[in-house]
Amino acid sequence: METTEIRKSPVREMLGCALPIFWAGIICFSYPGIMTTYWQERYHVGSTETGLVLTFMLVALAVSMFFSGKIHLRFGMQKCILIGGALYVLSFLVLMGAGNIYMVYLWAFLANLGCSFIYGPGMATGQQAMPEKRGLASGILNLVFGLSAAFMSPVLEWMLNNVGYEKTNLMLTVCIAVFYLLGMLCMGRDGGKMKGGGKNVVPAEGDYTVKQALKTGDFWIIWTMWAFAGAAGISMVSLAKEYSLAVGIAGVSILAGYNIANGVGRIFMGILTDKIGGEVTLVGAFSIMAAGYLLLPHVGSALLITLCASCAGIGLGGLFTVSSPLVSKRFGLTYFGMIFGIVYTAYGLVGGVVGPAGAGFVLEKTGGDFLLVFTYLGIFAAIGAALMLWLKKRRDKRES
Repeated sequence: METTEIRKSPVREMLGCALPIFWAGIICFSYPGIMTTYWQERYHVGSTETGLVLTFMLVALAVSMFFSGKIHLRFGMQKCILIGGALYVLSFLVLMGAGNIYMVYLWAFLANLGCSFIYGPGMATGQQAMPEKRGLASGILNLVFGLSAAFMSPVLEWMLNNVGYEKTNLMLTVCIAVFYLLGMLCMGRDGGKMKGGGKNVVPAEGDYTVKQALKTGDFWIIWTMWAFAGAAGISMVSLAKEYSLAVGIAGVSILAGYNIANGVGRIFMGILTDKIGGEVTLVGAFSIMAAGYLLLPHVGSALLITLCASCAGIGLGGLFTVSSPLVSKRFGLTYFGMIFGIVYTAYGLVGGVVGPAGAGFVLEKTGGDFLLVFTYLGIFAAIGAALMLWLKKRRDKRES
């Protein structure tokens, strides 16, 4: 039974995915960066402790993305939006009552459990809606995912300083609930369901099961790439505001530049993927990220600092945008959500530890040595590029 088809209402399904993904991007890429120094002052902790906030967010993705893929396969996108929205609201209720940094960790974990029911299933739904233009579908949704954070970073900074922490969290909770309800309405009861979905899904010809995918070398190259490139890309979220203060430029400018590049670059990455292939696109994105990190501690002007930081956004945007069609074209769409969920374990269980938490630990132990931290992250990005070159060589050999 064929599992991929052009949907009757692809625009509606794309909108149903985009509305919740908008807020998922804000919570992943903007909110922790804006709140890092506030949490340090409020809870009397250092960079290591606040770096662990992102680690808990990534661990949540690692442990839940596989299961969210199974739920999407069986019940469709509307149910995933309902579960994800409920988890986000619960997480902010926890945060509004948080009396210590450990409760912030609980917020981080619950929030990204919610993200796991939005991002992976959303990417699967988008590619199912536009199977002939998977890179474009991924690029559009990832544009929303990344650009939302760029748009909201200065807004959140203003709200924190003028409205206050508690009211900001309350307003975010209400907005999330409204957007998720609208997403469910757009999606409809059967929106995002795999053709032939339910208990007895029959894979399309050539699609891999989870077990078959795990037996391939290509899967483990992609998994390892996510560990290194993911660690490099996400670390800028927790480092941006601290580095801004260290070099004496506007506190939100680096984060805003990073998120603009992270968001806007995604649509171009998606288009490039359809034209030149995912591996080549990622080699370029990760090379740019490596160069940006390695140059960052050696430039002095606010413009050059922001541009170099933006290179990390390009790398992370490429990672998220290109990986979806890369995985689906290699292993098929039938079990995409579950296979992609296992790929995410590299990001959460490895990248989250050696990236944000590792960078925060190094900063604290070296008294703020950003040269060492940025070099460390630049090397991680270069490893990601090398792995994609290896993957391309394997594909070329297989097709020759």
